[in-house]
Amino acid sequence: MNRLVTMLLGIGLLGSSLAQADSAIERQQRELALLRQGWFQQTPPAPGHTAVRAAGVRDSGQDGVGLLLHNVDMYFQGGIGFHAPQLKGWLVPLQAGAPIDFDHPEAMRIEVLEGEVILSPQQLGNLFNQHILAYPESMLRDFVMRSVDGRLQVQGEVRPLGVGPWLPLRLDGAVSLDERAGLIDYQPDQLQVLGVPSYGAMSLVGLQLDSLVELERPGATLDGNRMRLDYHKVFPLLGIDGRVDASWLDEQGLHLRFAPLPGRAPMHFSPPAQAGNSYIWLQSGDVKIFEILITYAQVLLKSQADTPLMFSLKDYRKVLATGLTQVNEDGTFFMSVPPSPLAVANRR
Repeated sequence: MNRLVTMLLGIGLLGSSLAQADSAIERQQRELALLRQGWFQQTPPAPGHTAVRAAGVRDSGQDGVGLLLHNVDMYFQGGIGFHAPQLKGWLVPLQAGAPIDFDHPEAMRIEVLEGEVILSPQQLGNLFNQHILAYPESMLRDFVMRSVDGRLQVQGEVRPLGVGPWLPLRLDGAVSLDERAGLIDYQPDQLQVLGVPSYGAMSLVGLQLDSLVELERPGATLDGNRMRLDYHKVFPLLGIDGRVDASWLDEQGLHLRFAPLPGRAPMHFSPPAQAGNSYIWLQSGDVKIFEILITYAQVLLKSQADTPLMFSLKDYRKVLATGLTQVNEDGTFFMSVPPSPLAVANRR
């Protein structure tokens, strides 16, 4: 009799435990379902930028990823880049339906809607030395730049007509914006070769700088005594869309201010509260980082230090490799990035 009672009690307790287990599993499933609703919820930072395909778990259906840079040093490759106090726009794939893949930056473009970028004199020099002038037939090399009283001073070397020795070159002039053409113009009014002023003599005989040297590179041309930079095409790896409506020089360097086209709705981002004072926030769309596909993106890359976050498109794996990564319950991919030797090298 006692054994029968014990067995019945055991069966009852087992049934109760199973019921409690079922209840716990059901509760977990309900909580998971609620979380999944948040994970796969699209929140584009601009109205009208919605899915163009049927959405699913591995495809949000949206082309492009919303991009917010706040106090970030953005580099394309090597020391070529700029500082962005604040920049809003989109990362757009060149192939419709493809995710934004940071291992293939050449397969995307940056569409800037509004904000500002600053190219320091060092970064301007890097742009010329590491990209614009970096080809075997170049007749100009080793540019060092300074911004003095709103003018750009350049020291370098020139090889007139591509023959003979390299000669010291000095340029001094203003930078202006040709907004209609989308070009940044540098037109020196002082030119010295071997330390002897020569611009006046050249102008008297009708010679122009482009009659001594050739410069015909993607995004950079020489027209008379004027160097013209197309900011849409002059950076390596990927192009930049957007309208610059103002530019100026000061002790920080060359400022380019982007403004939206008339009638274009502003972008509104929702970065997490822990973003800090230097971060990249990717909102909506699909992105691949370290071969990991993140759909309905909520990705935060932030600086661990008081210094600006340095992010390199070409070497992003090196930049992020030492960071601390976590995924929050709401699906936010969060990475805290310490200063790196690459950042220090690029700032020299």
